[in-house]
Amino acid sequence: MGPYTFGKKLLIAALVTAFHLIAAPAYPDEGGLEGFVGRWTVHLKALQPQRSEITYTETYEWVLDGQFLRGQTGRKPDGTQDVYFATYDENAKGYPFWIFSSSGTYTYLAPGTWNADTQTMEWTNPSGLDIAYRSVCNFPDQDIRRCTLIVKDWKGTVLNELEWSATRRRD
Repeated sequence: MGPYTFGKKLLIAALVTAFHLIAAPAYPDEGGLEGFVGRWTVHLKALQPQRSEITYTETYEWVLDGQFLRGQTGRKPDGTQDVYFATYDENAKGYPFWIFSSSGTYTYLAPGTWNADTQTMEWTNPSGLDIAYRSVCNFPDQDIRRCTLIVKDWKGTVLNELEWSATRRRD
C-alpha cells in the first residue's frame, strides 16, 4: 500500500470517527454526575501514607453540550491545582473520571456505577492490575458529598488512603 492510499484511508477513518463523535447522542445523566455540579469547599484528610489535612475549593460544570462534566480545584495549599473530566460511557454503562494535576500526574478511574437508591457512586479497578482501588462518593443531600479512596498494592499493603467531604458553596 502506497503512502497516498494509507493517507486516504487514515483521512476517511478520521472523518468517520469525527462524525460519530459529533452525531453521538447525549446520554442522560441518571443522577450520578449531576450531584457534582456547583461550587464546593472540600476538606480532605490523607490517612496514609502520611496523615495530613487540607481545604480547597472545587467547581464542576457541564461542558461540550452536556457530554462531559468538567471540574477544577482552586489552588491548594501545596500550590497544585487539579482538572477533572467525567462522562457517562454508554458502552461500559458507567462513569469514567480523568483527573489531571498541575504536578504532572494524572489518574484514570474506570467507569464507576451509580446507585440511585443509596445516592452513591463507586469506582473499582478493572481486573489484571497490580493495584486495587476503591473510591466511593455518597450524596446524602444536595449540599454534601462524602468520599473515600483506598489504593492497595498486589500484596494488600495500603499505598494511599483518603477521605473527604465537600459542602456546596452559595457564592
